[in-house]
Amino acid sequence: MRRALALLATAAVLVGTGAGSADAGARGPAGARSAAGTYAQQAFTATNANRTHNGLKALKPNDCLKRAAVQQAKAMAAREEIFHQDLGAVLRKCKLSTAGENVAYGYPTGKSVVNDGWMNSEGHRANILNPAFKLMGIAARKGHDGSWYVSQVFGRKS
Repeated sequence: MRRALALLATAAVLVGTGAGSADAGARGPAGARSAAGTYAQQAFTATNANRTHNGLKALKPNDCLKRAAVQQAKAMAAREEIFHQDLGAVLRKCKLSTAGENVAYGYPTGKSVVNDGWMNSEGHRANILNPAFKLMGIAARKGHDGSWYVSQVFGRKS
């Protein structure tokens, strides 16, 4: 399976980068979790497992960051390419002092995108283990090509 990662360097992100369920809005009928919701929850859990393993506090879910991640994952899946969103807009909209983003595609599970992808990439790992980040939103959507497109957005309130 073709896999790819993209990174917006933390240094470039530090221009300035209500809590809810990590998969808010990703439930279908009768509360059943969607495949995208399951993927995102696995990635959220794997991210926090890596943080706590490295002596950092777990990130808290944030609805504004989740919306930004959903919008980005949908856009990438629709275009079937990975690219970064304008984090300046995320900073303003979510009232953050700093933000960062990891994006990827082609990983079969949320756990694999974190453990096999981002944690094995210096810049992505730096975002995940950045002690300045306190909040996270993550989303995954499938493209028409069948690949998962994932956006992980980090932040810290002003």
